[in-house]
Amino acid sequence: MLKILGMIFVVASSAAVGFGFAAGVRAQAVQLQQLISALEYMKNEISYRLTPLPELFSLLSSPEGKPVSTFFACCAQSMQQSPAASVQGVFLDAMQKTPQLALPQAARQTLLELSLSLGKFDTAGQMSAITLASDRLRQQLQALEARRRERCRSYETIGVCAGLALAVILL
Repeated sequence: MLKILGMIFVVASSAAVGFGFAAGVRAQAVQLQQLISALEYMKNEISYRLTPLPELFSLLSSPEGKPVSTFFACCAQSMQQSPAASVQGVFLDAMQKTPQLALPQAARQTLLELSLSLGKFDTAGQMSAITLASDRLRQQLQALEARRRERCRSYETIGVCAGLALAVILL
């Protein structure tokens, strides 16, 4: 009886790891969509209202506690604490302070490239940088969406099969 209970725990824990990896893939897709929406909002605010960056980052942060909102809240806080800080430094700091931000490395690199243009160029230059970043993020989202179902199924299957294999080995 104890062996069977142990096998169930082994299979369940392995499956949980696989399902956790699959949830991470799903979270990346959701966060990429939220980031694209935030960049569109940013583009509109800079284009029509010429909103300063600290205020813009505050507008992009919401009290819901989503990772993308938390990222922008950290950006706003950093810019308010040290107004002379570079946007790239602010983004790097915010990425470190937001561990639940599950963006792929390419998306993080796109954000850092965008940070080199924000606040340094005229409105047209910032608009083109935001458009470029938004287009790159859309491409990354499309690539992720194209493989998401297969990756999630693979992670879940590998988790369950690894648990079953361990259970057989322990018998």
